[in-house]
Amino acid sequence: MRERDGGPQDDATTPARGRWPSGGVRDDVVALRVWEPDDVPQLLALQADPDMRRWSPVFDAPDAAQCAERVARAQSAATEGLPNSFAVVDVAHPAVVLGAIDWRNDHPLPQFSVLDVGYGVAPAARGRGVASRALRLLSDWLLAPDGGDVRRVQLDHAVENEGSCRVALRAGFAVEGRREAFLPLKAHPGAPVVRHAVCLHGRWRP
Repeated sequence: MRERDGGPQDDATTPARGRWPSGGVRDDVVALRVWEPDDVPQLLALQADPDMRRWSPVFDAPDAAQCAERVARAQSAATEGLPNSFAVVDVAHPAVVLGAIDWRNDHPLPQFSVLDVGYGVAPAARGRGVASRALRLLSDWLLAPDGGDVRRVQLDHAVENEGSCRVALRAGFAVEGRREAFLPLKAHPGAPVVRHAVCLHGRWRP
């Protein structure tokens, strides 16, 4: 579970080949949709959650203006097929935000055809398989020839974050190794920064 910059990339210039479906993507439990202005209070609560902040290298406390800007960037990115963040919602109650998921071009050269993903779930929605469903939905679309049409989707998380490892495995992401002293984290807002090893996961198509 890691969101590197809290939203779509400002400098992203390489779109996925497909365009995000206007109705989002869904299974019978959760849906991924573009953020809406009315979501700002729920997004703010999600980003302020202590557990979300514990595993994120974004140290600044969130505020409503930043969340509103994130929503605006997400809406723009969705129309252009650029790296983006989506709301994870309950299919039966699409106004209820269960979490967030994003994809990024950390390898911007097109020939890599690789995207990174990150995710987080609201406290009330944890333990219900929301994150693994959302991750499976997004990576399925990114890897599909008529969707994102990339060859590889990958993620990493602090090795201590065992819950995030279980999410990745349930969503079909293989464990690929470990990178030492990579992820700067704070145990709480006033704590010093400590660099953590990360577990690497990947999912791909031949």
